[in-house]
Amino acid sequence: MLKAGIVGFDITPRFHPTCGAWGSTPSMPELDLPLLSRCVALDEGGRRLLWFGSDLIGDTVKGTDTIRDEIADTLGLRREQVIFSTSQTHSSGAVPGSALTGSSVCDLSKNNPEFMAQERKRFMQSYISAGRQAIDELQPVRVWAGRGFCDSISYNRRSPMAGGGVKFSRHHGEGLQNGKFFDPTVGLVRFERPDGKPLGAIFNFCSHPATMVNDRMISPDWVGTARAHLEEALGGAPAMYVQGFCGDVNCHGIFGTPAQAKRTGARLGRAAVEALPTLTPVRGEPLLSEFRTIALDCQPMPSRAELERQLAVRHAFIEELKVDPAATWFDGVNFPEQLAPDLRAMGAQLQIDHIQEGLRMIQAGEPPRSRLPLTVGAVRIGDVGCMVSPGENFTLTGMNIRLRSPFAHTLICGDTNGLFGYLGTDDEIDRGGYETYSFWKLLVHDGFRLAPAKGTADRIIQTGVELLRTVARTKA
Repeated sequence: MLKAGIVGFDITPRFHPTCGAWGSTPSMPELDLPLLSRCVALDEGGRRLLWFGSDLIGDTVKGTDTIRDEIADTLGLRREQVIFSTSQTHSSGAVPGSALTGSSVCDLSKNNPEFMAQERKRFMQSYISAGRQAIDELQPVRVWAGRGFCDSISYNRRSPMAGGGVKFSRHHGEGLQNGKFFDPTVGLVRFERPDGKPLGAIFNFCSHPATMVNDRMISPDWVGTARAHLEEALGGAPAMYVQGFCGDVNCHGIFGTPAQAKRTGARLGRAAVEALPTLTPVRGEPLLSEFRTIALDCQPMPSRAELERQLAVRHAFIEELKVDPAATWFDGVNFPEQLAPDLRAMGAQLQIDHIQEGLRMIQAGEPPRSRLPLTVGAVRIGDVGCMVSPGENFTLTGMNIRLRSPFAHTLICGDTNGLFGYLGTDDEIDRGGYETYSFWKLLVHDGFRLAPAKGTADRIIQTGVELLRTVARTKA
C-alpha cells in the first residue's frame, strides 16, 4: 500500500546587516513571519517521490533543476523523483544564487558573496535533511480527498479596456467588475495513519500571494496564516501548500499590509478547515508519475524599427517620471502606482536592456530562439491526479485541464519545478499587457527570450490531459 512521510521545516533566511535577507536582497531587512517548507515523501511498490512545497518566490527552471539535482544526487534519487513547488510569495526575497525577487525591485549587485554562499549551503542542507527524514519516516497511510470553496480572496486582474488592450488591475473591487474567471477551488488531500490520526495534508489553491509586494519584510504572505489554520485542525500535522495556475489571478489587498495578509489567509484557512469533514476515502495506489517536454513556439522577432520604437517609448517614460512622478502607463502597460517612481524607472530600464540586446542580435545576425522547452508532468496518487507545470499558467488553462481530467480529484499545480514565465491563452495574448508582452522583456530569467505564441495554452492543456490519462490507464 501507499506509504508516506511528511516533514515540516523552517527556511527563514538570516539577515545580513547591509545586504538583507539571504545576503542577497538589501530591500528586505526585516521579518514578519517565518518562511516554512514541507516535504511529502511517497512510496509504493518501490516507486518513490519527494515533493517539496515552500514559501518562496522560486527560481528559474534552470536554477530549480540545480536544486532538484543536488537533493536527488544526495538521496540516491533521479531528478524526476524530486518535485519542487513554490508558493510564489512576493515577500521571500531572492534565494542565494537566484536573480529573481518577485516584484521586489532592488539592486542584487549589492550583496555579500561569502554570506550568500553560507546561506545557500544552509538552505540546501535543510532540504536534504528534511527529505532524508521524510523517507526515514515512511509509513502506511490511508488517503482522503475532496475540495473546498473560497471565492472571497481572489480576482482576475486582467481587465479588458473598451478601446482595446488590457489593464493590470491592482484593486480587488475593480478586478471583480470585469467578470472574468478565477478559480475558487481549494483542493485537499489528507494522509492518515492506520490508527486514524492525521499524518499531514496537501492543499492547493489558485492566487498570487502578493499582499506584501515590494515590502521590507520577509513573509509567507497569506499562505502562512492559511496553513496554520489547517495544521491546527490536523492536530499539528504538517500541511503543504501547492500553488495553482494563477498567472492572471491576484489576491485581495495587493500592495497591502501584514495584517491584511493574515486576514486573507484566515479566510482561506477557514474554508479549507470547513472542507475537511467532507473529504472522502480514496485509493492511495498506484503511485505513478509521467513527464514530457514540449516545445512552445515563440512570437516573431520584432523588426529593428519596432525595437527602436519600443526603446524610445521606454526612454520617454523614464523622462516623464522626472516631471510626473505619478506616471504609470507606457506601450500598453500600466506599471504599479504603488511602486516609487525610481523603482518604476528601474523596471523600464530592465526592459531597455532586453530591447538593446535584441538590437545587438539583429546587428550581429544572431537569430533568437524560435521555441522554448517546457517540461510538464502528471502525478497519480491512487484516485488523485496532479498536473504539474513550471511557470504561471493562466487560470482558464487549469480549469480546462481539471474538466478533462480522468480523475475525480485533480490538483492543478503551477509554479512547480521552476518559474518559466507567464503562459497566457490566445485571447489574452492578443490583448497584450504585462503578462503576455511586457514581462518577457527581461534578461534575468533565461537570457533573451521572445514571448510564447498563440497556441501555447492549448498545447499545455492537451499535454497535461494526455499525461493524466496515461497515468490513469497505467496499472500498478
